[in-house]
Amino acid sequence: MAEPRRWTRVSAMAFGILLAGIVGAHIGSWVAGRDSGALPGNDQALQLVREILPESTATTSASAEIDRRDYLYGSPLGDEEYGPGYVEVSLGGDADTGCLDDRIARERAAAHGWTEPRDIAGFVCPGWNAQRGDLVMAYVQQGSGLTVTFYRSTTGSTVGALAGAVAGGLAGFALFRPLSRRPLAVVAALIPPALALIPVMIVFAVAIGHGGLEGPTPQLWSVWPALARLAG
Repeated sequence: MAEPRRWTRVSAMAFGILLAGIVGAHIGSWVAGRDSGALPGNDQALQLVREILPESTATTSASAEIDRRDYLYGSPLGDEEYGPGYVEVSLGGDADTGCLDDRIARERAAAHGWTEPRDIAGFVCPGWNAQRGDLVMAYVQQGSGLTVTFYRSTTGSTVGALAGAVAGGLAGFALFRPLSRRPLAVVAALIPPALALIPVMIVFAVAIGHGGLEGPTPQLWSVWPALARLAG
């Protein structure tokens, strides 16, 4: 039998390396992101909000609405509960009070150890987030009030996904280089997993690209429990 054309061997090997990298990214994301710390309790979240807001702003438990999601994969979840957890403290009413001056909040946040402030786009009023350790605080205001959200950073999971992708790609190179002598068989074997892995990666990339900084970024591996729950 004639030796397959070089481009078919290279294409089959590249296809295998791509899928191995995707699998490695999922594994790395899970390994690096499965041990996130606990979220602040309701009283602690209110105290953190009081630290950054002027004294004139009411932040009592009676005036604030708290929405929290303390779920982790492997624990009981509601049908719509998937993704990283968060604690959201909302202040304000239904009246349009206009944009508040956030300079004092920024200064007080910095004084209390919140670093790396980044502006949040997409809102009429100024919004930003900052980080203290692995805890992230997002400050978002709209005409009807102010929302401060606390969540754990998913940077570790992202780094793990990148490291896993590199390790998976290298493993794929070692595995598929000799197998690429039979490129059609390799491609045929890889098409079924590719039909699941590649669309999920595309959807995840689009979601990340259109996401903001006001909430936690989903971890790559967490796409699968979410899809399994929705499919069930």
